[in-house]
Amino acid sequence: MEKKDNLFTFIIINGLLWCFISLGFFKIVGFYIDILGIIFAILFLFSHIFLFAWVTGILCLPFKYIAKPFLKFSCVFWASLFSVFLLIDLFVFSQYRSHIGLAMLELFFGPASREIFVFPVSMWLMSFGSILFIILAEVGILLLSKHISLKPKWIKVFIIIWVFCFVGYNCLYAWGKFMMVPQIISQRKVLPLAFPLSADRRLVKLGFEPKKDLYSLPKQGRLNYPLVPLLCSNTGKTNVLIIVVDALRWDMLNKEVMPLLSNWIKQPGMSVFTNHISGGNGTETGIFSLFYSLPRSYWDDFTSLNLPPILVSKALEDGYEPAIFASAKLTSPTFYRNVFAGIKDLRIGSKGNTSWERDLNAVEDFEEFLNRRELNKPFFGFIFLDAPHAYSYPLEEKVFTPAKELNYLLLTKDTDPLPYLNQYKNSVHFSDKLIDRVLTDLKKRNLLDNTFIVITADHGQEINDSHHNFWGHNGNFSDYQTKIPLVVYHPNKGFPAKIDYRTSNYDVAPTIIESVYNCSNSTFDYSVGYNLFAQTPRRFNILSGYTEKVVRVGDNIIVFDDFGSIQHYDNHFRPSKEEIDPSIIKESLEYFRRFYK
Repeated sequence: MEKKDNLFTFIIINGLLWCFISLGFFKIVGFYIDILGIIFAILFLFSHIFLFAWVTGILCLPFKYIAKPFLKFSCVFWASLFSVFLLIDLFVFSQYRSHIGLAMLELFFGPASREIFVFPVSMWLMSFGSILFIILAEVGILLLSKHISLKPKWIKVFIIIWVFCFVGYNCLYAWGKFMMVPQIISQRKVLPLAFPLSADRRLVKLGFEPKKDLYSLPKQGRLNYPLVPLLCSNTGKTNVLIIVVDALRWDMLNKEVMPLLSNWIKQPGMSVFTNHISGGNGTETGIFSLFYSLPRSYWDDFTSLNLPPILVSKALEDGYEPAIFASAKLTSPTFYRNVFAGIKDLRIGSKGNTSWERDLNAVEDFEEFLNRRELNKPFFGFIFLDAPHAYSYPLEEKVFTPAKELNYLLLTKDTDPLPYLNQYKNSVHFSDKLIDRVLTDLKKRNLLDNTFIVITADHGQEINDSHHNFWGHNGNFSDYQTKIPLVVYHPNKGFPAKIDYRTSNYDVAPTIIESVYNCSNSTFDYSVGYNLFAQTPRRFNILSGYTEKVVRVGDNIIVFDDFGSIQHYDNHFRPSKEEIDPSIIKESLEYFRRFYK
Protein backbone atom coordinates (compact mmCIF):
# COMPACT_ATOMS: atom_id res chain seq x y z
CA MET A 1 0.00 0.00 0.00
CA GLU A 2 1.06 3.63 -0.45
CA LYS A 3 1.47 5.94 2.53
CA LYS A 4 -2.14 7.17 2.35
CA ASP A 5 -3.46 3.60 2.37
CA ASN A 6 -5.03 2.65 5.69
CA LEU A 7 -4.40 -0.93 6.77
CA PHE A 8 -6.37 -0.39 9.97
CA THR A 9 -9.41 0.74 7.97
CA PHE A 10 -9.14 -2.39 5.82
CA ILE A 11 -9.10 -4.55 8.95
CA ILE A 12 -12.04 -2.76 10.57
CA ILE A 13 -14.21 -3.04 7.46
CA ASN A 14 -13.48 -6.76 7.22
CA GLY A 15 -14.08 -7.27 10.94
CA LEU A 16 -17.47 -5.61 10.76
CA LEU A 17 -18.32 -7.61 7.63
CA TRP A 18 -17.36 -10.87 9.38
CA CYS A 19 -19.49 -9.89 12.38
CA PHE A 20 -22.43 -9.43 10.03
CA ILE A 21 -21.80 -12.84 8.38
CA SER A 22 -21.49 -14.46 11.83
CA LEU A 23 -25.00 -13.39 12.73
CA GLY A 24 -25.91 -16.41 10.59
CA PHE A 25 -24.57 -18.74 13.30
CA PHE A 26 -26.90 -17.18 15.86
CA LYS A 27 -29.82 -17.32 13.44
CA ILE A 28 -29.28 -21.07 13.03
CA VAL A 29 -29.37 -21.85 16.75
CA GLY A 30 -31.88 -19.20 17.74
CA PHE A 31 -31.39 -15.88 19.49
CA TYR A 32 -31.92 -15.52 23.22
CA ILE A 33 -34.26 -12.56 23.42
CA ASP A 34 -33.79 -11.72 27.10
CA ILE A 35 -31.44 -8.88 28.11
CA LEU A 36 -28.67 -11.10 29.47
CA GLY A 37 -28.63 -13.33 26.40
CA ILE A 38 -28.54 -10.33 24.04
CA ILE A 39 -25.74 -8.59 25.95
CA PHE A 40 -23.59 -11.72 25.94
CA ALA A 41 -24.25 -12.37 22.24
CA ILE A 42 -23.19 -8.82 21.31
CA LEU A 43 -20.00 -8.94 23.38
CA PHE A 44 -19.21 -12.45 22.15
CA LEU A 45 -19.77 -11.67 18.48
CA PHE A 46 -17.84 -8.40 18.38
CA SER A 47 -14.88 -9.34 20.57
CA HIS A 48 -14.37 -12.88 19.28
CA ILE A 49 -14.77 -12.27 15.54
CA PHE A 50 -12.49 -9.26 15.65
CA LEU A 51 -9.75 -11.56 16.95
CA PHE A 52 -9.56 -12.93 13.41
CA ALA A 53 -9.44 -9.40 12.05
CA TRP A 54 -6.47 -8.57 14.28
CA VAL A 55 -4.70 -11.77 13.22
CA THR A 56 -5.25 -10.80 9.59
CA GLY A 57 -3.73 -7.40 10.30
CA ILE A 58 -0.73 -8.92 12.06
CA LEU A 59 -0.09 -11.23 9.09
CA CYS A 60 -0.20 -8.25 6.70
CA LEU A 61 1.68 -5.73 8.84
CA PRO A 62 5.26 -6.90 8.11
CA PHE A 63 4.75 -6.26 4.39
CA LYS A 64 3.98 -2.61 5.14
CA TYR A 65 7.55 -2.09 6.28
CA ILE A 66 9.68 -4.72 4.54
CA ALA A 67 7.90 -5.64 1.29
CA LYS A 68 5.36 -2.99 0.25
CA PRO A 69 4.82 -4.45 -3.24
CA PHE A 70 3.36 -7.55 -1.62
CA LEU A 71 1.18 -5.71 0.90
CA LYS A 72 -1.89 -5.50 -1.32
CA PHE A 73 -1.63 -9.16 -2.27
CA SER A 74 -1.18 -10.15 1.37
CA CYS A 75 -4.21 -8.17 2.50
CA VAL A 76 -6.47 -9.64 -0.17
CA PHE A 77 -5.11 -13.16 0.33
CA TRP A 78 -5.51 -13.40 4.12
CA ALA A 79 -8.84 -11.58 4.24
CA SER A 80 -10.23 -13.72 1.40
CA LEU A 81 -8.97 -16.88 3.08
CA PHE A 82 -10.73 -16.15 6.34
CA SER A 83 -13.90 -15.00 4.56
CA VAL A 84 -14.02 -18.32 2.70
CA PHE A 85 -13.35 -20.23 5.92
CA LEU A 86 -16.12 -18.37 7.73
CA LEU A 87 -18.67 -19.01 5.00
CA ILE A 88 -17.78 -22.70 4.69
CA ASP A 89 -17.90 -23.07 8.46
CA LEU A 90 -21.32 -21.43 8.45
CA PHE A 91 -22.51 -24.00 5.91
CA VAL A 92 -21.03 -26.91 7.90
CA PHE A 93 -22.58 -25.57 11.11
CA SER A 94 -25.99 -25.34 9.46
CA GLN A 95 -25.72 -29.00 8.44
CA TYR A 96 -24.03 -30.67 11.41
CA ARG A 97 -24.11 -28.12 14.27
CA SER A 98 -20.36 -28.39 14.58
CA HIS A 99 -17.52 -26.29 13.26
CA ILE A 100 -14.78 -27.16 10.82
CA GLY A 101 -11.89 -29.06 12.36
CA LEU A 102 -8.80 -30.68 10.97
CA ALA A 103 -10.47 -34.08 11.20
CA MET A 104 -13.31 -32.95 8.95
CA LEU A 105 -10.85 -31.36 6.51
CA GLU A 106 -8.93 -34.63 6.38
CA LEU A 107 -12.16 -36.42 5.58
CA PHE A 108 -13.05 -33.87 2.93
CA PHE A 109 -9.72 -34.11 1.14
CA GLY A 110 -9.25 -37.82 1.79
CA PRO A 111 -9.82 -40.72 -0.60
CA ALA A 112 -13.38 -41.36 0.61
CA SER A 113 -14.53 -37.74 0.33
CA ARG A 114 -16.68 -38.40 -2.76
CA GLU A 115 -18.68 -40.97 -0.87
CA ILE A 116 -19.08 -38.98 2.35
CA PHE A 117 -19.65 -35.54 0.84
CA VAL A 118 -21.79 -35.83 -2.25
CA PHE A 119 -22.24 -32.46 -3.97
CA PRO A 120 -23.74 -31.81 -7.43
CA VAL A 121 -21.69 -30.11 -10.14
CA SER A 122 -23.84 -27.01 -9.80
CA MET A 123 -22.79 -26.70 -6.19
CA TRP A 124 -19.10 -26.89 -7.08
CA LEU A 125 -19.60 -24.20 -9.73
CA MET A 126 -21.41 -21.99 -7.25
CA SER A 127 -18.64 -22.53 -4.71
CA PHE A 128 -15.88 -21.52 -7.11
CA GLY A 129 -17.98 -18.56 -8.23
CA SER A 130 -18.46 -17.52 -4.60
CA ILE A 131 -14.71 -17.69 -3.95
CA LEU A 132 -14.03 -15.51 -6.97
CA PHE A 133 -16.67 -13.05 -5.75
CA ILE A 134 -15.06 -12.93 -2.30
CA ILE A 135 -11.65 -12.16 -3.80
CA LEU A 136 -13.12 -9.36 -5.90
CA ALA A 137 -14.97 -8.04 -2.86
CA GLU A 138 -11.72 -7.93 -0.88
CA VAL A 139 -10.08 -6.03 -3.71
CA GLY A 140 -12.99 -3.59 -3.52
CA ILE A 141 -12.57 -3.20 0.24
CA LEU A 142 -8.87 -2.58 -0.29
CA LEU A 143 -9.62 0.20 -2.80
CA LEU A 144 -12.27 1.66 -0.49
CA SER A 145 -9.86 1.75 2.44
CA LYS A 146 -7.59 4.10 0.48
CA HIS A 147 -10.24 6.80 0.68
CA ILE A 148 -11.12 6.42 4.37
CA SER A 149 -8.56 7.82 6.78
CA LEU A 150 -9.07 7.33 10.52
CA LYS A 151 -7.43 9.67 13.00
CA PRO A 152 -5.14 8.03 15.60
CA LYS A 153 -7.46 9.02 18.46
CA TRP A 154 -10.39 7.17 16.85
CA ILE A 155 -8.21 4.12 16.34
CA LYS A 156 -7.35 4.20 20.06
CA VAL A 157 -11.02 4.59 20.99
CA PHE A 158 -11.98 1.62 18.81
CA ILE A 159 -9.25 -0.56 20.35
CA ILE A 160 -10.29 0.46 23.89
CA ILE A 161 -13.90 -0.42 23.13
CA TRP A 162 -12.85 -3.80 21.74
CA VAL A 163 -10.66 -4.57 24.76
CA PHE A 164 -13.54 -3.64 27.06
CA CYS A 165 -15.88 -5.96 25.14
CA PHE A 166 -13.31 -8.78 25.08
CA VAL A 167 -12.71 -8.60 28.83
CA GLY A 168 -16.44 -8.26 29.46
CA TYR A 169 -17.27 -11.27 27.29
CA ASN A 170 -14.72 -13.50 29.04
CA CYS A 171 -15.68 -12.37 32.54
CA LEU A 172 -19.38 -12.76 31.78
CA TYR A 173 -18.80 -16.26 30.43
CA ALA A 174 -16.68 -17.26 33.45
CA TRP A 175 -19.46 -16.09 35.75
CA GLY A 176 -22.18 -17.67 33.62
CA LYS A 177 -20.40 -21.02 33.51
CA PHE A 178 -19.87 -20.97 37.28
CA MET A 179 -23.50 -20.10 37.92
CA MET A 180 -24.78 -22.36 35.11
CA VAL A 181 -26.63 -19.54 33.33
CA PRO A 182 -28.18 -21.17 30.23
CA GLN A 183 -28.38 -18.01 28.13
CA ILE A 184 -24.61 -17.65 28.42
CA ILE A 185 -22.99 -21.08 28.38
CA SER A 186 -25.21 -22.45 25.62
CA GLN A 187 -23.85 -19.79 23.24
CA ARG A 188 -20.19 -20.78 23.46
CA LYS A 189 -20.43 -23.30 20.63
CA VAL A 190 -22.09 -20.84 18.27
CA LEU A 191 -18.91 -19.25 16.90
CA PRO A 192 -15.85 -21.13 15.62
CA LEU A 193 -12.66 -21.55 17.69
CA ALA A 194 -14.18 -19.95 20.79
CA PHE A 195 -12.37 -20.76 24.04
CA PRO A 196 -13.58 -18.21 26.61
CA LEU A 197 -12.30 -17.86 30.15
CA SER A 198 -13.32 -20.41 32.79
CA ALA A 199 -12.65 -19.70 36.46
CA ASP A 200 -14.71 -22.20 38.46
CA ARG A 201 -11.94 -23.24 40.84
CA ARG A 202 -10.71 -19.69 41.34
CA LEU A 203 -14.21 -18.47 42.22
CA VAL A 204 -14.66 -21.32 44.71
CA LYS A 205 -11.32 -20.45 46.34
CA LEU A 206 -12.47 -16.84 46.62
CA GLY A 207 -15.50 -18.03 48.59
CA PHE A 208 -18.22 -17.83 45.93
CA GLU A 209 -20.86 -20.54 45.67
CA PRO A 210 -22.66 -21.61 42.48
CA LYS A 211 -26.38 -21.08 42.16
CA LYS A 212 -28.17 -24.10 43.60
CA ASP A 213 -31.71 -23.59 42.34
CA LEU A 214 -32.48 -24.04 38.68
CA TYR A 215 -32.83 -21.26 36.16
CA SER A 216 -36.02 -21.16 34.17
CA LEU A 217 -35.70 -22.20 30.55
CA PRO A 218 -34.63 -19.46 28.15
CA LYS A 219 -37.33 -18.25 25.77
CA GLN A 220 -35.59 -19.78 22.81
CA GLY A 221 -32.85 -22.34 22.39
CA ARG A 222 -31.27 -24.49 19.78
CA LEU A 223 -32.49 -27.97 20.72
CA ASN A 224 -35.46 -29.69 19.13
CA TYR A 225 -36.04 -32.51 21.60
CA PRO A 226 -38.06 -34.61 21.22
CA LEU A 227 -38.78 -34.15 17.54
CA VAL A 228 -42.49 -34.76 18.10
CA PRO A 229 -44.59 -35.19 21.26
CA LEU A 230 -44.68 -38.71 22.65
CA LEU A 231 -47.84 -40.78 22.33
CA CYS A 232 -48.02 -43.08 25.36
CA SER A 233 -50.55 -45.05 27.36
CA ASN A 234 -48.77 -46.11 30.53
CA THR A 235 -51.63 -47.82 32.35
CA GLY A 236 -49.68 -50.57 34.10
CA LYS A 237 -47.30 -48.21 35.91
CA THR A 238 -44.50 -50.74 36.24
CA ASN A 239 -41.67 -49.59 38.51
CA VAL A 240 -38.31 -48.81 36.92
CA LEU A 241 -34.96 -49.44 38.59
CA ILE A 242 -31.60 -48.76 36.95
CA ILE A 243 -28.53 -50.04 38.79
CA VAL A 244 -25.23 -48.77 37.42
CA VAL A 245 -21.86 -49.95 38.70
CA ASP A 246 -19.14 -47.45 37.89
CA ALA A 247 -16.27 -48.93 35.82
CA LEU A 248 -17.73 -52.45 35.62
CA ARG A 249 -16.41 -54.23 32.55
CA TRP A 250 -18.25 -56.99 30.74
CA ASP A 251 -15.94 -59.90 31.59
CA MET A 252 -16.57 -59.54 35.35
CA LEU A 253 -20.04 -61.02 35.04
CA ASN A 254 -19.04 -64.63 35.76
CA LYS A 255 -19.45 -67.20 38.53
CA GLU A 256 -16.07 -66.41 40.02
CA VAL A 257 -16.30 -62.64 40.43
CA MET A 258 -20.06 -62.05 40.51
CA PRO A 259 -21.54 -65.37 41.64
CA LEU A 260 -24.76 -63.90 43.03
CA LEU A 261 -25.77 -61.98 39.94
CA SER A 262 -24.71 -65.00 37.86
CA ASN A 263 -27.37 -66.98 39.71
CA TRP A 264 -30.00 -64.27 39.28
CA ILE A 265 -29.63 -64.21 35.51
CA LYS A 266 -30.85 -67.78 35.36
CA GLN A 267 -34.25 -66.69 36.66
CA PRO A 268 -37.28 -66.19 34.40
CA GLY A 269 -37.55 -62.70 32.99
CA MET A 270 -33.79 -62.13 33.00
CA SER A 271 -32.02 -61.23 29.75
CA VAL A 272 -28.24 -61.00 29.47
CA PHE A 273 -26.77 -58.96 26.62
CA THR A 274 -23.32 -60.35 26.00
CA ASN A 275 -22.20 -57.90 23.33
CA HIS A 276 -23.08 -54.57 24.90
CA ILE A 277 -21.04 -51.36 24.75
CA SER A 278 -21.32 -48.03 26.49
CA GLY A 279 -21.84 -44.69 24.79
CA GLY A 280 -18.31 -43.68 25.75
CA ASN A 281 -15.29 -44.40 27.90
CA GLY A 282 -16.11 -42.16 30.88
CA THR A 283 -18.82 -41.57 33.45
CA GLU A 284 -20.15 -38.42 31.83
CA THR A 285 -20.51 -40.02 28.41
CA GLY A 286 -21.73 -43.36 29.75
CA ILE A 287 -24.52 -42.00 31.94
CA PHE A 288 -25.56 -39.36 29.42
CA SER A 289 -25.92 -41.95 26.66
CA LEU A 290 -27.78 -44.28 29.01
CA PHE A 291 -30.46 -41.77 30.02
CA TYR A 292 -30.72 -39.54 26.95
CA SER A 293 -29.87 -42.08 24.26
CA LEU A 294 -27.84 -39.28 22.69
CA PRO A 295 -24.10 -38.73 22.25
CA ARG A 296 -22.19 -36.46 24.59
CA SER A 297 -22.01 -33.71 21.94
CA TYR A 298 -25.43 -32.62 23.25
CA TRP A 299 -24.20 -32.34 26.86
CA ASP A 300 -23.66 -28.58 26.99
CA ASP A 301 -27.03 -27.80 25.47
CA PHE A 302 -29.06 -29.98 27.82
CA THR A 303 -27.02 -28.80 30.79
CA SER A 304 -27.41 -25.13 29.96
CA LEU A 305 -31.18 -25.59 29.59
CA ASN A 306 -31.51 -27.83 32.68
CA LEU A 307 -33.45 -30.14 30.37
CA PRO A 308 -33.87 -33.73 31.63
CA PRO A 309 -34.19 -36.74 29.32
CA ILE A 310 -37.55 -38.07 28.20
CA LEU A 311 -36.79 -41.20 30.22
CA VAL A 312 -36.97 -39.17 33.46
CA SER A 313 -39.42 -36.40 32.55
CA LYS A 314 -42.03 -38.89 31.28
CA ALA A 315 -41.77 -40.85 34.53
CA LEU A 316 -42.37 -37.69 36.55
CA GLU A 317 -45.25 -36.76 34.25
CA ASP A 318 -46.82 -40.20 34.82
CA GLY A 319 -46.65 -39.79 38.60
CA TYR A 320 -43.58 -41.91 39.32
CA GLU A 321 -41.89 -41.22 42.62
CA PRO A 322 -38.17 -40.56 42.04
CA ALA A 323 -35.71 -42.69 44.00
CA ILE A 324 -32.22 -41.48 43.09
CA PHE A 325 -29.43 -42.94 45.21
CA ALA A 326 -25.93 -42.27 43.95
CA SER A 327 -22.79 -43.14 45.85
CA ALA A 328 -20.62 -40.46 44.24
CA LYS A 329 -21.88 -36.88 44.12
CA LEU A 330 -24.22 -35.95 41.28
CA THR A 331 -22.56 -32.55 41.10
CA SER A 332 -19.41 -33.89 39.41
CA PRO A 333 -20.21 -34.58 36.64
CA THR A 334 -23.16 -32.20 36.89
CA PHE A 335 -25.94 -34.73 36.45
CA TYR A 336 -28.12 -32.63 38.74
CA ARG A 337 -28.13 -30.03 35.95
CA ASN A 338 -29.26 -32.35 33.16
CA VAL A 339 -30.23 -35.99 33.79
CA PHE A 340 -31.99 -35.29 37.10
CA ALA A 341 -32.73 -31.58 36.63
CA GLY A 342 -36.47 -32.04 36.99
CA ILE A 343 -36.33 -33.77 40.38
CA LYS A 344 -37.02 -31.68 43.47
CA ASP A 345 -35.01 -32.23 46.66
CA LEU A 346 -32.58 -34.42 44.76
CA ARG A 347 -30.29 -36.55 46.92
CA ILE A 348 -26.87 -35.35 45.74
CA GLY A 349 -24.55 -37.96 47.28
CA SER A 350 -23.97 -40.52 50.01
CA LYS A 351 -22.35 -40.60 53.45
CA GLY A 352 -19.11 -42.42 54.10
CA ASN A 353 -15.34 -42.03 54.03
CA THR A 354 -14.71 -44.58 51.28
CA SER A 355 -16.46 -45.57 48.08
CA TRP A 356 -17.66 -48.88 49.45
CA GLU A 357 -19.12 -47.17 52.53
CA ARG A 358 -20.96 -44.68 50.33
CA ASP A 359 -22.22 -47.56 48.17
CA LEU A 360 -23.58 -49.26 51.25
CA ASN A 361 -25.23 -46.03 52.35
CA ALA A 362 -26.89 -45.63 48.94
CA VAL A 363 -28.38 -49.12 49.16
CA GLU A 364 -29.51 -48.60 52.75
CA ASP A 365 -31.21 -45.34 51.80
CA PHE A 366 -32.94 -47.06 48.90
CA GLU A 367 -34.27 -49.68 51.30
CA GLU A 368 -35.47 -46.89 53.59
CA PHE A 369 -37.20 -45.29 50.61
CA LEU A 370 -39.05 -48.56 49.95
CA ASN A 371 -40.17 -48.58 53.58
CA ARG A 372 -41.73 -45.11 53.43
CA ARG A 373 -42.81 -44.75 49.79
CA GLU A 374 -46.42 -44.30 48.76
CA LEU A 375 -47.58 -47.80 47.87
CA ASN A 376 -50.09 -46.56 45.31
CA LYS A 377 -47.40 -44.78 43.28
CA PRO A 378 -44.80 -46.44 41.04
CA PHE A 379 -41.18 -45.44 41.51
CA PHE A 380 -38.36 -44.55 39.15
CA GLY A 381 -35.16 -45.68 40.80
CA PHE A 382 -31.47 -45.18 40.12
CA ILE A 383 -28.70 -46.70 42.22
CA PHE A 384 -25.16 -45.71 41.26
CA LEU A 385 -22.42 -47.80 42.89
CA ASP A 386 -18.83 -46.56 42.83
CA ALA A 387 -16.61 -49.19 44.49
CA PRO A 388 -14.95 -50.70 41.35
CA HIS A 389 -14.11 -47.23 40.09
CA ALA A 390 -12.04 -46.67 43.25
CA TYR A 391 -10.92 -50.30 43.71
CA SER A 392 -12.64 -50.04 47.08
CA TYR A 393 -14.03 -52.78 49.34
CA PRO A 394 -14.16 -53.83 53.02
CA LEU A 395 -11.06 -55.66 54.26
CA GLU A 396 -13.08 -58.80 54.97
CA GLU A 397 -14.02 -58.93 51.26
CA LYS A 398 -10.47 -59.61 50.12
CA VAL A 399 -11.23 -62.74 48.09
CA PHE A 400 -8.73 -62.51 45.23
CA THR A 401 -5.03 -62.41 46.06
CA PRO A 402 -2.42 -61.11 45.67
CA ALA A 403 -4.18 -57.73 45.65
CA LYS A 404 -2.43 -54.39 45.62
CA GLU A 405 -3.51 -50.76 45.64
CA LEU A 406 -2.69 -48.74 42.53
CA ASN A 407 0.11 -46.22 42.58
CA TYR A 408 -0.13 -44.70 39.13
CA LEU A 409 3.33 -43.17 39.39
CA LEU A 410 4.89 -46.64 39.50
CA LEU A 411 2.92 -48.21 36.67
CA THR A 412 4.39 -48.95 33.23
CA LYS A 413 3.35 -51.05 30.26
CA ASP A 414 5.52 -53.87 31.64
CA THR A 415 3.91 -53.84 35.08
CA ASP A 416 2.24 -57.12 36.01
CA PRO A 417 -1.50 -56.30 36.11
CA LEU A 418 -2.50 -59.34 38.23
CA PRO A 419 -2.39 -57.80 41.75
CA TYR A 420 -4.25 -54.72 40.53
CA LEU A 421 -6.77 -56.83 38.63
CA ASN A 422 -7.39 -58.78 41.84
CA GLN A 423 -7.90 -55.52 43.72
CA TYR A 424 -10.46 -54.57 41.11
CA LYS A 425 -12.15 -58.00 41.26
CA ASN A 426 -12.51 -57.68 45.03
CA SER A 427 -14.37 -54.41 44.63
CA VAL A 428 -16.63 -55.93 41.96
CA HIS A 429 -17.25 -58.94 44.21
CA PHE A 430 -18.45 -56.53 46.90
CA SER A 431 -20.72 -54.74 44.40
CA ASP A 432 -22.19 -58.13 43.50
CA LYS A 433 -23.34 -58.53 47.09
CA LEU A 434 -25.01 -55.13 47.08
CA ILE A 435 -26.86 -55.89 43.84
CA ASP A 436 -28.02 -59.20 45.28
CA ARG A 437 -29.18 -57.39 48.42
CA VAL A 438 -31.33 -55.02 46.35
CA LEU A 439 -32.85 -57.78 44.20
CA THR A 440 -33.52 -59.98 47.23
CA ASP A 441 -35.20 -57.11 49.05
CA LEU A 442 -37.45 -56.39 46.06
CA LYS A 443 -38.41 -60.05 45.91
CA LYS A 444 -39.29 -60.13 49.63
CA ARG A 445 -41.50 -57.08 49.17
CA ASN A 446 -43.27 -58.72 46.18
CA LEU A 447 -42.04 -55.88 43.99
CA LEU A 448 -39.90 -57.91 41.64
CA ASP A 449 -42.79 -58.90 39.42
CA ASN A 450 -43.78 -55.27 38.93
CA THR A 451 -40.35 -53.71 38.39
CA PHE A 452 -38.41 -53.33 35.17
CA ILE A 453 -34.74 -53.58 36.17
CA VAL A 454 -31.58 -52.65 34.30
CA ILE A 455 -28.16 -53.60 35.65
CA THR A 456 -25.21 -52.19 33.75
CA ALA A 457 -22.19 -49.85 33.91
CA ASP A 458 -21.20 -46.43 32.69
CA HIS A 459 -17.93 -47.64 31.13
CA GLY A 460 -15.29 -50.34 31.48
CA GLN A 461 -11.91 -50.37 33.18
CA GLU A 462 -8.62 -51.28 31.55
CA ILE A 463 -5.88 -52.74 33.71
CA ASN A 464 -2.97 -52.86 31.28
CA ASP A 465 -4.82 -55.61 29.40
CA SER A 466 -3.30 -54.67 26.06
CA HIS A 467 0.07 -53.76 27.60
CA HIS A 468 -0.15 -50.20 26.28
CA ASN A 469 0.13 -48.78 29.82
CA PHE A 470 -3.57 -47.92 30.07
CA TRP A 471 -4.85 -48.13 33.64
CA GLY A 472 -8.47 -47.10 34.03
CA HIS A 473 -10.69 -45.41 31.46
CA ASN A 474 -10.95 -42.26 29.34
CA GLY A 475 -7.79 -43.45 27.59
CA ASN A 476 -9.04 -45.26 24.49
CA PHE A 477 -12.10 -46.99 23.04
CA SER A 478 -11.03 -50.63 23.30
CA ASP A 479 -13.35 -53.31 24.63
CA TYR A 480 -11.71 -53.04 28.05
CA GLN A 481 -12.84 -49.44 28.43
CA THR A 482 -16.17 -49.48 26.58
CA LYS A 483 -17.63 -53.00 26.64
CA ILE A 484 -19.84 -53.46 29.70
CA PRO A 485 -22.34 -55.97 31.09
CA LEU A 486 -26.06 -55.51 30.65
CA VAL A 487 -28.73 -57.47 32.49
CA VAL A 488 -32.39 -56.61 32.00
CA TYR A 489 -35.22 -58.01 34.08
CA HIS A 490 -38.50 -57.72 32.21
CA PRO A 491 -41.45 -58.93 34.34
CA ASN A 492 -43.37 -59.93 31.21
CA LYS A 493 -40.57 -62.08 29.79
CA GLY A 494 -41.22 -65.62 30.98
CA PHE A 495 -37.81 -67.15 30.41
CA PRO A 496 -34.14 -66.22 30.79
CA ALA A 497 -32.46 -65.17 27.56
CA LYS A 498 -28.93 -64.73 26.32
CA ILE A 499 -28.68 -62.14 23.55
CA ASP A 500 -25.51 -61.96 21.49
CA TYR A 501 -26.16 -59.24 18.89
CA ARG A 502 -24.51 -55.87 19.43
CA THR A 503 -26.38 -53.41 21.66
CA SER A 504 -25.35 -50.19 23.34
CA ASN A 505 -26.33 -47.80 26.12
CA TYR A 506 -28.28 -45.83 23.54
CA ASP A 507 -30.76 -48.72 23.41
CA VAL A 508 -31.70 -48.72 27.11
CA ALA A 509 -33.89 -45.61 27.29
CA PRO A 510 -35.91 -46.50 24.14
CA THR A 511 -36.57 -49.95 25.61
CA ILE A 512 -38.00 -48.53 28.82
CA ILE A 513 -39.97 -45.87 26.97
CA GLU A 514 -41.55 -48.49 24.69
CA SER A 515 -41.85 -51.44 27.10
CA VAL A 516 -42.82 -49.61 30.31
CA TYR A 517 -44.25 -46.22 29.30
CA ASN A 518 -45.92 -47.90 26.31
CA CYS A 519 -45.07 -45.14 23.85
CA SER A 520 -45.79 -45.79 20.19
CA ASN A 521 -43.34 -43.27 18.68
CA SER A 522 -40.40 -44.29 16.60
CA THR A 523 -37.37 -44.42 18.87
CA PHE A 524 -35.68 -41.96 16.53
CA ASP A 525 -38.19 -39.29 17.59
CA TYR A 526 -36.28 -38.91 20.85
CA SER A 527 -33.08 -40.96 20.63
CA VAL A 528 -30.42 -42.53 18.42
CA GLY A 529 -31.03 -46.03 19.75
CA TYR A 530 -33.31 -49.02 19.28
CA ASN A 531 -35.34 -51.22 21.57
CA LEU A 532 -32.90 -53.73 23.07
CA PHE A 533 -35.18 -56.61 22.09
CA ALA A 534 -35.56 -55.46 18.50
CA GLN A 535 -33.18 -57.48 16.37
CA THR A 536 -32.79 -54.57 13.97
CA PRO A 537 -29.27 -54.73 12.54
CA ARG A 538 -27.07 -52.03 14.03
CA ARG A 539 -24.88 -51.02 11.10
CA PHE A 540 -22.60 -49.10 13.43
CA ASN A 541 -22.29 -47.70 16.94
CA ILE A 542 -21.20 -44.26 17.98
CA LEU A 543 -19.22 -43.45 21.11
CA SER A 544 -17.89 -40.25 22.61
CA GLY A 545 -15.04 -39.04 24.75
CA TYR A 546 -14.47 -35.57 26.06
CA THR A 547 -12.66 -34.59 22.88
CA GLU A 548 -13.48 -37.46 20.50
CA LYS A 549 -16.27 -38.71 18.33
CA VAL A 550 -16.06 -42.42 17.54
CA VAL A 551 -17.69 -44.72 15.01
CA ARG A 552 -17.47 -48.47 15.54
CA VAL A 553 -18.40 -51.12 12.98
CA GLY A 554 -17.92 -54.62 14.32
CA ASP A 555 -14.44 -54.57 15.81
CA ASN A 556 -13.23 -51.69 13.66
CA ILE A 557 -13.03 -48.31 15.36
CA ILE A 558 -12.41 -44.89 13.85
CA VAL A 559 -11.64 -41.99 16.22
CA PHE A 560 -12.06 -38.31 15.27
CA ASP A 561 -10.66 -35.99 17.89
CA ASP A 562 -11.03 -32.25 18.36
CA PHE A 563 -7.33 -31.75 17.71
CA GLY A 564 -7.55 -32.83 14.11
CA SER A 565 -6.48 -36.46 13.97
CA ILE A 566 -8.29 -39.47 12.51
CA GLN A 567 -7.12 -42.86 13.72
CA HIS A 568 -8.19 -46.44 12.96
CA TYR A 569 -8.04 -49.15 15.63
CA ASP A 570 -9.31 -52.62 16.38
CA ASN A 571 -11.20 -53.52 19.56
CA HIS A 572 -7.91 -53.98 21.47
CA PHE A 573 -6.73 -50.48 20.54
CA ARG A 574 -4.20 -51.73 18.05
CA PRO A 575 -3.69 -49.58 14.96
CA SER A 576 -5.68 -50.94 12.06
CA LYS A 577 -5.64 -50.43 8.31
CA GLU A 578 -9.25 -51.56 8.04
CA GLU A 579 -11.35 -48.80 6.51
CA ILE A 580 -14.94 -48.10 7.50
CA ASP A 581 -17.56 -47.73 4.79
CA PRO A 582 -17.76 -43.98 4.02
CA SER A 583 -21.56 -44.16 3.83
CA ILE A 584 -21.56 -45.23 7.48
CA ILE A 585 -19.44 -42.24 8.45
CA LYS A 586 -21.85 -40.00 6.60
CA GLU A 587 -24.85 -41.58 8.35
CA SER A 588 -23.18 -41.35 11.77
CA LEU A 589 -22.68 -37.61 11.36
CA GLU A 590 -26.46 -37.28 11.28
CA TYR A 591 -26.63 -38.61 14.85
CA PHE A 592 -24.79 -35.53 16.09
CA ARG A 593 -27.22 -33.06 14.51
CA ARG A 594 -30.66 -34.69 14.51
CA PHE A 595 -32.04 -32.89 17.54
CA TYR A 596 -31.09 -29.37 16.59
CA LYS A 597 -33.45 -26.91 14.98
